Amino acid sequence: MGVEVVGTALYVRVGVAVVVLVGTAILARLLRRAVARFLKTRRLAESDPGAITRFKMIARLGVTTLWFVGVGLALYVVNVSVFKQVAVGMFASAGVMGIALGFASQTTAANLVSGVIIAFAQPLRLGDRVEVDLEQGIVEEIGLLYTTIHTWDNRRVLIPNQFLSTRVIRNSTVTDPKTPAAVTFTLKHGTDLGGARSLLLDEARSQPLFVADPHPSVEVVSADETGVVVRLVAWAADRARANELTSALREHGVGRLADAGMLVGSATAGAVAGSPTVGQGAAVSPAPAGVSMSSDRKQ
Repeated sequence: MGVEVVGTALYVRVGVAVVVLVGTAILARLLRRAVARFLKTRRLAESDPGAITRFKMIARLGVTTLWFVGVGLALYVVNVSVFKQVAVGMFASAGVMGIALGFASQTTAANLVSGVIIAFAQPLRLGDRVEVDLEQGIVEEIGLLYTTIHTWDNRRVLIPNQFLSTRVIRNSTVTDPKTPAAVTFTLKHGTDLGGARSLLLDEARSQPLFVADPHPSVEVVSADETGVVVRLVAWAADRARANELTSALREHGVGRLADAGMLVGSATAGAVAGSPTVGQGAAVSPAPAGVSMSSDRKQ
């Protein structure tokens, strides 16, 4: 009779433990849904992209905490000696375990802390276009340990959060995402530079991806026995559009200059701010004072 009572009590405790685990799973699911619904109803993706990062990080930490507490309670409720000891160890020695885990997995802990710092300090946010150690792409996810970047060639680059906290991050989206599209052309000696400038500026303004502010410009960047190298700089709304605008300016600019009999050779281009281009073997460098052909640029 006593054995039956003990067996029944054990079954009851196991049932309670299962209920605790199921309840934990439900709470975790409700937390995720609540955060997702909050972000959707407030339309934070449009007004504050950074808030998405913060709330998703809060949701992950909340779910992790729920499961830690739920598993500990379930083990304790079963009241089996081994399980109970594990549960007591989880709750009573959480601080000691944290220190031990910190020494045993310093990299993981550093990635976790860095992920939280990134979520709130926000050197990068979900949807930002960034460059980290020559890897360029859009931030797709900021996890507890890794950040995922979706590159232009459809790859996913997983970068440890600790790595991000110690590297220079070039963010093309924060503050002002506008990016210049720069194309160089080699013109014949004796070409009417004023006419070439007007032709290239008209071409830039006719492009659908062109942004009027900052103003476009055409500058003389070098000259040698081959010809005179000029650089057209026009602006696009972001880096991706700047790449498209560069291709369009190169194609149409070459055609119009060739039709006008001004072009020597072919054009080379670059759509990245600060990356010089080279035309016909001549190094492209900032134009010296007095050589700039731009009158549209704000002084």
